[in-house]
Order: sequence, then structure tokens, then C-alpha cells
Amino acid sequence: MVNSLFTVNGKPFFSIGGQTNNSTGYKAEHMERALTAAKNAGMNTIAAPAYWEILEKEEGVFDFSQVDMLVEMSRKFDMHLVILWFGTWKNGNSHYVPEWVKLDHDRFTWACGADGTPVRTISPHCKNTLAADKRAFVKLCEHVEAVNTDETVIALQVENEPGIIGSARDYGKLATELFLQPVPEPVEKYAGKGGTWEEVFGFDGAEFFSSYAIARYIDEIVVAAREITKLPIYTNVWLGEMHNRIAGVDYPSGGAVTKTIELFRIGAPHLDAIAPDIYLQDQETWDVLNEAYQDGVHPYYLPESIPGALSITRSMQAVVENGMCGVHFFGVDMMCLPDGTITEYFKEAADGMLVLKEMKPLIEKYQGTEKLYAVAQYEGMSEKFIDFGDYIGSVRFSDRNCDLMAKNTDRNMDNRHGSLFAPAGPPVRGKGIICYEGHGEFYLAGSGWRLMLFPKKHVEWATNAAHSADFLNQRCQPFLSVEEGHLDEDGKFTPAVRRNGDEADYGFWVTPDVGVVRVRLDEAF
Repeated sequence: MVNSLFTVNGKPFFSIGGQTNNSTGYKAEHMERALTAAKNAGMNTIAAPAYWEILEKEEGVFDFSQVDMLVEMSRKFDMHLVILWFGTWKNGNSHYVPEWVKLDHDRFTWACGADGTPVRTISPHCKNTLAADKRAFVKLCEHVEAVNTDETVIALQVENEPGIIGSARDYGKLATELFLQPVPEPVEKYAGKGGTWEEVFGFDGAEFFSSYAIARYIDEIVVAAREITKLPIYTNVWLGEMHNRIAGVDYPSGGAVTKTIELFRIGAPHLDAIAPDIYLQDQETWDVLNEAYQDGVHPYYLPESIPGALSITRSMQAVVENGMCGVHFFGVDMMCLPDGTITEYFKEAADGMLVLKEMKPLIEKYQGTEKLYAVAQYEGMSEKFIDFGDYIGSVRFSDRNCDLMAKNTDRNMDNRHGSLFAPAGPPVRGKGIICYEGHGEFYLAGSGWRLMLFPKKHVEWATNAAHSADFLNQRCQPFLSVEEGHLDEDGKFTPAVRRNGDEADYGFWVTPDVGVVRVRLDEAF
């Protein structure tokens, strides 16, 4: 597995998870609902906040009962836990700092806008706040190390979407003095020229100034924490997608957005990962983000996204094609009713998570190789061709996003899923993963599609008069067996249902509830 952020038992671990709502982590009964939804959706990880204002209500006095609750509840549901540190920054503001920080304006400096009025963000240039945040985070790490005897906790997020909302930079006296000085040597080397921040970066100078300051602030915290724990430590990003938004207004100025991420990495080299929160759904944005955050060196992880059909589709594609090592949806507790039933609105996303769960052993085994293939249906697609080397695959989608007729995606399934005479429910967006291990052995998981396979070496068989008709080709797939089943942690397949006859006609179909479909072809054909 390439560039994995997470490990369990010394092995790479593909994290399939959900992040709770911001207030869920205060009470066990709220965590109960979130964990129930996560479990029912096939997730293996929950991400939940630890609040500085709760952990250190009184300066120097630390209460870890809320953190202990998160760990205990995660253990109860046999889930791994990512702890989110709501410290100096949460979504570009400083709402979760303790009251003794909020009220002491002499010790703890707030950033100022260009007109001199304070914004609700602690200045990244305030050494007193940095020292206090660092001390609290180190105490958190010490406690986690003491209680994390079974690898329940697999990572720590330092800060949350750091940056400044309300201004492109801090316009306070100290910050302005620093802004007017020549850029530090590492920044000069990165930019290829020297001068003040405005001289080097022009219009973006204020944002780059904030980004480097915040990166250095976070890096100092990480360096201190690294003395205590070996758990991966990352930060996340409220994105300024596509470079066409205003820093400090549309998104926090100073975060590791696509245009500043390289500078942020220079400023915070001890972070294990910088993870983008991807809420926009257009393919162009995803293409830009995949390129920016999957650099071949650092792990690529999605900590927050919308639990919707497009998000899970694009995430699956990024897992296969861009090495994404974990996928988390925000607001997991909203995905279910009070009894834990997944709501209809979120069902397609939850089904996608089940697919990732079923394919997790093969993702961990083959990610970064040419054995994994993504299936992703976008608008206008009725069919997708995949070259497997010795076979040509035709993935046939439903007509949900296409003006063409469906390619028999609801035909000849079984008594659980409908048939030619009683088609399955409404079509869903085609999504999934295919693993080809070679020698005619395929593993499939997903929804909204079926796979036809044609051997390259016997092209005359596939094209002769008897078989060239689409109908006959569909009913002449050269398989030895088609089986539904599940994979164990080592990737060993255990069959549960064997398909043949009508149920294997018209291609090899998938639905989330059948687990993994193993297809073994007769290589003599």
C-alpha cells in the first residue's frame, strides 16, 4: 500500500470512517448514535473532537474525562478513533480556546483586520498562545499514550481547518512589522527571490504570510508532541478551491490550500499529512486536489466530505487512482435515525462505504499497483471500457445519468434483487472497485453496474457470426465460476453463494449487500 497514514498491528490500515458533528463528543449518548450509524455503514473508524476548553477549563489543570469517554465508546463498538484537537483554530476561528484565554487580551493576542478591529481568531504570531496550546496538546498526547493500549486511537489531528476568517492576515503591530520585513530564508529559496512578502508574492502576499506563520506555529506543536507519541499527526484544510476565492472571506487565510500547500509543507515539515476537506463535487475541482495533495511523498487522506453519491464515487476513484489511504464523511450521526437505521438520503453513500469495507483487504494489498481499477459513472456514461491486459472489460451502467437506454443492468439478477420480470429498485450511480489478480480471476464490488469480459487472445471467438450479436455475447461469458462471498483480513476469499445459469447471464452484476463477487474465467476460451 502506498503512503499509508494509518497502521494497525504494524500493517497499513485503510481507514473508512465518519466524523461526528462538532458537539457530539460532549456526551456518551450522542456518541452512541454516531457510532451506531458508522457501524451500520460499514465504517471502521470514528473521528471525534477533543476540546481545549473542556480539557483545560482552568489553566494548568487538565481533565481527560471527555477523551476517556471517546476511547471507551470507540472500544464498545470495536471502532478505531481519530482524535481531532480543537485548539487554537477551528474553522478559521478560535471558538474552542478556554475562557481564560479568551478573556486575557493582554497575554493572548487576537488577530486584527485592516481597519484595526479584532477578528475572532488568535494571532498566529502570539507566542503565549502557542506555548499554552503546545502544553495542552502534549498533555493530551501523554494521556492518549497511557490509555491507548490496544491501538484504538490511530491518529491525532492538530487544529482544525486552521487560518484566519475575517482578514487575509493579522494587521496588528507585531504582525505588520514581520510582514514588512524580508521573507525568511526558506521562503526566499522556495519563491526563487527575496524581498518583503508583498514584493515576493504580490496580491497573495498576505495569505502566504499567514500560511507560513500558521505552519511554523503548528510545526512547533508537532515537534513537542513527537517526543511523546509515534501516532501520526496531521492537519486538515478548508479549501480555497480552484484559486478563485478571496482568502479570509470565502475561506480561512493561512491554511494549506492548493496555492500555498508547498510553502505550508516547508513551514511544517514534521506533519505526517496535510489533508483536504473536499465538499465540492465537480470533477475539475477533484482533479486539481488529487494532483495537489497526492504528491507521491505524503499520505493522501480525505478527513471530511459530504456523505453523498458523488462524494463516495469520486472517493473510490481517488483510492484506486491517486492512492487515497482513508475516506471519512462528516456528520456521520446525521446519517441514521435514532434507532440506527441509515436514512434513505444517505443510503447510497453508506452503501459505498460497505463496498470499501468489503474491498479493504485488496486495497491494502494492491493499492499503487495495476491490479485495482475504479468504476465511476458520471453524467452521460452508459458504458465504460477497461483494458485488463489479457481481457477487455465492458462495464455497463444503468440509465441514471445517461440519455441512452440502460444496458440490462437490472436483468437476470436473483430473487433477492429483482429479475427480468421484476427489476430491482431505482437505479443508482454506478460506482465500485475491480481487482484483477491475473489468470482470469476477478474480484468485484460496487453498485449500479455489471461487467462483461472478452478474451483478447481469442478475438475470433468474440467476433464470429455466432457470438458477435450483443445478446449472444452476453450469454456466452467463458466463466468457470461466479461466486458471492467475503474476504478475510489477509484477502482470502470465502464463497457464500454460487451464481450460474440465468444469474450469470448479461454480465457479472454487483450490489453492496452481496459482498465481493469473485469471477474465475476459463482461460481456454
